[in-house]
Amino acid sequence: MLIMKTRFLTALAAVFCAGLACASAAGKKSRPVQWPEDHQVRISWDRSTYSEITEAEVPGLGYVEKNLYYPRAKHLSDGAVLLSFSNHHYGFDIYAMRSIDGAKTWSDEVCIAHSRDRVYRDSEGRTSPDRIVYVNPDFIELQDGRIIMAFQWRFYKGYGDLPKTNENCGIMTAFSTDKGRSWSEPVEVYRGRCWEPAFLQLPSGEIQMYITSSQDIREKTSFPRTVVIRSFDGGMTWQGKTCCGIDDNEVVSRTYDDRFAYDGMPSAVVLDGGEGIVVPLESWHGRYVVDQTPIVVKTTMEENWHLDQEKVLSEGGPDYPMKKEVNRDFQGYGPYCTKLGTGEVIVQSNGYYKGVPGMWTFVGDMHADNFHFATSPFNGDEYWGSIDYMGGNTLISTGTCKYQDSDGEARGMVRMMCARLNYQMSLKPGSLKMVPVREFDRGAENGWWFLGKKWNSQMFANFAYSKDGLEFGAYVFDDSISAFSTENSDAPFFHFARPDGTVYGLVVNAKGKYVLYRSENWSWHKIDAGVTGDLEVSGTVNDDSDKDLGFSVKVRIPWDKIGGAPAKGEVIKVHLRRHYLGESKEKPVYQVEDLEGENSDYPSEWLGIKME
Repeated sequence: MLIMKTRFLTALAAVFCAGLACASAAGKKSRPVQWPEDHQVRISWDRSTYSEITEAEVPGLGYVEKNLYYPRAKHLSDGAVLLSFSNHHYGFDIYAMRSIDGAKTWSDEVCIAHSRDRVYRDSEGRTSPDRIVYVNPDFIELQDGRIIMAFQWRFYKGYGDLPKTNENCGIMTAFSTDKGRSWSEPVEVYRGRCWEPAFLQLPSGEIQMYITSSQDIREKTSFPRTVVIRSFDGGMTWQGKTCCGIDDNEVVSRTYDDRFAYDGMPSAVVLDGGEGIVVPLESWHGRYVVDQTPIVVKTTMEENWHLDQEKVLSEGGPDYPMKKEVNRDFQGYGPYCTKLGTGEVIVQSNGYYKGVPGMWTFVGDMHADNFHFATSPFNGDEYWGSIDYMGGNTLISTGTCKYQDSDGEARGMVRMMCARLNYQMSLKPGSLKMVPVREFDRGAENGWWFLGKKWNSQMFANFAYSKDGLEFGAYVFDDSISAFSTENSDAPFFHFARPDGTVYGLVVNAKGKYVLYRSENWSWHKIDAGVTGDLEVSGTVNDDSDKDLGFSVKVRIPWDKIGGAPAKGEVIKVHLRRHYLGESKEKPVYQVEDLEGENSDYPSEWLGIKME
């Protein structure tokens, strides 16, 4: 999909050399290879933001909706989060609702399209009762502040009438001029067998709608491809028509396979620097065995998907490197993407990463390449979700989950969670200021690294340095603080690596006790221990009879204990870990949470702190 660049080669070298860097014992010189400078961010999911939406009030229709599927949650310019969904696995109605408190609480639903009874006339001229239903809502906030939403319409029974396959299905759009509080009457803008519309607006103002087109039927099986249609007047007409169709679309991607081929479920972002447009897709490569993998397809701004249509349809395409797998260790479907404020592209997809099921997110670089650092916000049975950059250091993820209610009825819910973004730090000489625990700002923009997915407990970490040593600071928020041995405690554990490949570890608990380790032959060798005076506890240690707030701690390690003073501009790689005790008992021993997406054995994958 992408043109090879030096950064790509650098990343490959990092993967190859990572083991060598980590395995180096003290005294051996093996410099860890770093990821490119535009790839220095990690996703850290925040369990405290997890929520489930199982029902919502629909005042206009006088009932409570108890089925929620195909969620799309996005941050709007007024600070609200808008959520759209349908109320059946494959339809029927389209809804939206708003949150003004970061997806904690939601307004009542607004029904945008309500299914209705219709008579269907099949290809033989026979009529029968049927319904028009709606599914696959997605939306975008346009440059002028309006929101446009698109969704598929189709005849519920008549959709299976293959001779009329491009007459009984299409796309409708609706607009909101008040940030999703109310919507215009939906109108049809596209006719043809299709699924999964999604939007992108270019800096020029051109609006693109990407569609999974199932217009090609062979032997009673559709061979979908991803297509695009365009609007140059704010979404009022498409391809210059009030309603266009299969003869008007342009193919973005088609995978050619003599068994079966499917490219679909698109989303899209514009890359920084005018580099182009990228669209993640699911791609099925087998008719009977689903061996699909998400791919990313790219075009330049100049080309803008004006591909050789005949070649793409007959031979597949685009050709590598404009079409690539997202990650070689991942098989999945339903991808969705967003772009961070710093330009990196994030792709989320449900599937199997190294054999583990989940809703997985991958961090790519500014060129939508080198997707790595896999994390998963949920439990593993979610699908058809979305991800969106909310500004600052926050992402929001959604996923559909099937469940049985108290009456044993099968239903769908929306799962939702936010993530913090941990970025590489640049440090100027100085000391780390620690405010009282109760005054610490736990907001996403506090500048501290975050760890807090596994339990309802949070850890924040920061660093400083001077000519005397390297400082490590942490806040741990936990309602039951425990500290027995240094290790068997609620305790931050910092792994850090110097440029010569030497790896150290520092663990410190709520009694201020710390141990400094050096890694030798894949084992920890204790080289120092002590008690820090920079400690504050808000609560009672090893006493579960009350509810604690947490503790703060700072440790300064002299440079002579960790390889000497740093050179100007040196980057020390750091990996976050913490030990956790759910209650104040020495047994069972502590559990461990690592910053997800990094391998604790490979410093080349860790975030860095740069000594300015």
